[in-house]
Amino acid sequence: MCQEGLSRLALNSCSKQTECSLEERRMLGVAPELVDSMLESRRHPGSSLQKEFPQNEDLAKGSEPQNRLFGEVECMAQRLQAALEEIQRRAEEPQEQGEEQRKLDIALENARLEIEKLKTNLIKLKESDATDLLRSAREHNQRLNQEILALRNRVRSLDSEKKVLGEMILTSGEKVNGQHQGEVQQLRQNLHRLQILCNSAEKELRYERGRSSDFKQHNSLLQEENIKIKMELKQAQEKLLDNAREQSSLTAEWKHCQQRVKELELEGLRQAQSIKSQQNLQEKLAQEKSKAADAQEKILDLQKKLDHARQTCLSDACILHKKQLEDEIKEAKSSEYRLQQQCQEEQQRRVLLDQEINELQRQVRTLQDKEDQQEATNFQQQEALRRQLENERRKYEESVKSNQELSEKLSRSQQEKEALWKEHGRFLEQLGEHVRNYKDKHHCHKAKFQKVKDRLTHELEVRNKRIKELEDETRKLEQKIEMEKTFQGQIMTQNDILLLEKRKLLEQVTNQEDLICRNKSTISAIQSKAFLLDKENQQLQENCLRLKQHISLLERVIRSIHIRRAEETVISDNAAFEIFRKILPLQSSSFSGTGLVLSVENLQETELRKSEGAAAIPKSPEPLSCSQNSESGYINVTSLKDTYNTQGDQKPGL
Repeated sequence: MCQEGLSRLALNSCSKQTECSLEERRMLGVAPELVDSMLESRRHPGSSLQKEFPQNEDLAKGSEPQNRLFGEVECMAQRLQAALEEIQRRAEEPQEQGEEQRKLDIALENARLEIEKLKTNLIKLKESDATDLLRSAREHNQRLNQEILALRNRVRSLDSEKKVLGEMILTSGEKVNGQHQGEVQQLRQNLHRLQILCNSAEKELRYERGRSSDFKQHNSLLQEENIKIKMELKQAQEKLLDNAREQSSLTAEWKHCQQRVKELELEGLRQAQSIKSQQNLQEKLAQEKSKAADAQEKILDLQKKLDHARQTCLSDACILHKKQLEDEIKEAKSSEYRLQQQCQEEQQRRVLLDQEINELQRQVRTLQDKEDQQEATNFQQQEALRRQLENERRKYEESVKSNQELSEKLSRSQQEKEALWKEHGRFLEQLGEHVRNYKDKHHCHKAKFQKVKDRLTHELEVRNKRIKELEDETRKLEQKIEMEKTFQGQIMTQNDILLLEKRKLLEQVTNQEDLICRNKSTISAIQSKAFLLDKENQQLQENCLRLKQHISLLERVIRSIHIRRAEETVISDNAAFEIFRKILPLQSSSFSGTGLVLSVENLQETELRKSEGAAAIPKSPEPLSCSQNSESGYINVTSLKDTYNTQGDQKPGL
């Protein structure tokens, strides 16, 4: 804001100084303003280049000696112009005046064309700068909006995770009241951590919103600056139109002055016919005209060379041309010094001539005193001529004084111009620094966003790897669940077989009541074994229920794994991954199928024993076969009981 205030003050001071300089120019004479317009028209291309390339400090440093050279050339041109004005007042030939008028008209047209070009260049440059700033600000705002949307989606996903975890806790609390308190605590810890993550994400959202509001304010300030620049452009255009109007009025005044000069020249010719001494002066004036024409040609050559030097300053061979120009300017200075000396000598001669004229007038007075009676009429004519000459001398002295005042005003206006140019250069430097700072900040923001993108991509890769690992673990768990299901099917088939055997045994018992009476001891043993088998069947049923509960738990774990897999695509914190890593190995270890594999192996061993027993005693009676079957069933039940006891020991680990 301080820089904006300084820039506004600088612009206001520049506008005030320009208005003062314009008012002073209105009071100046005709010829000096034409020279100023020509020099300004030749200066403007350099200023347009400075506006187009404000960051080329080397070119700006190289243009400082050129500006000095231009100032020296302006001084030379002013001095030569003063000499030209004196020559024009005493000129005789109207053709030379017509040529000078044509040259001045051409110079005015060139100045107008250059002013129009400068207008177009200024408008294009300011519009391009404003559009570039607005585009960059809009792109930055779009990126910030995208990031804010991503953060909002992240917060929503975290809220959904909160809800899912709360539902999981409720369901787990309803189903498992006392057994899974450890899991509930872990889930609460996960919830607490997720709440912390949500709070951090909300803080990030607030920070990003604050940044977006700051950027919006910055964009509004840029738009206000753009509007101010447009207003300043309009003011500059109005000032240029005023300058054009002033130039037109000055041209009209110049023509009027030329007419007056012509009238004065006619009167001078009349006076030259009456005075013989003025013939020598006219010859000297002709010589001075030739010298002035030569000086004008030299000035034009120097201006052409300076224009050529300006064009070549932008190239690599700028130094050589500068040296050549400096040498030429030194020569021009020496020639100017010579011309000044010649002008001084001519002024001294004019003073001597004026003194001679005064002496002649005194002699005429003495002659008039002696010849009053004889030449009264001649004396009256001489008095009239003398009055005219005195009036002309007064006019000449007044014109000299006015020229001196105008030259002083011109020097002041040139000093003010130089001060304005310096302030303009400082303002351009401030603008360049402001643009550089803005670009540096923009690059820093880009680097930060790139770092965040890299970190997120790395986290996504880690998540994808973890998801693949979890998918592999789920496949293994599914395979184990299928094995358990097959094992349950085998157990159920064995239970059906045992029930069928029990029925057969009961039928055999009913059919062989007679044999029971004989063999009470065997029947009592069989009854005891049947009682044991009933108990073992009850135990088997209880174990089946436990297995079903175990399978339901496994299904819940698989569902939770699927849910968490979907959630892990949104979670960006590594702490959540560590929590799931802690949870999953415990579950995988708690639900291992080692006991089931052992039970399958025990069943295979019992079947082998059955086959061996059947081969060893093929001719045993029916009671013995029943006892063997009951014993084999008892062995199977005991093996299953051992496996389930091992699994029951593993359950508290959950």
